[in-house]
Amino acid sequence: MNTKILLVGQVYAIAKKMYKEEEVTYVQFLNKSENGGVEIQQVKLTDKSDSLSIKEGATVKIPVKVSSFENKLFFTQIESIVKS
Repeated sequence: MNTKILLVGQVYAIAKKMYKEEEVTYVQFLNKSENGGVEIQQVKLTDKSDSLSIKEGATVKIPVKVSSFENKLFFTQIESIVKS
């Protein structure tokens, strides 16, 4: 089952990693919980033009699909980022 949601928030950080000799870009959001803790939500970018134009601190809307593996959620971009 694929679920499409829209993640809205301010970009906390941009991480770049190498996978099979290809650079993969992740946008990270800081999610504060009600009990005072924090969690980083990471979104894998699939649109190369978005990965070049996105900046830390920008407020964005990213359409994503959600998948899970070993009780962890993974978010992957499915459409272009909308900058607010």
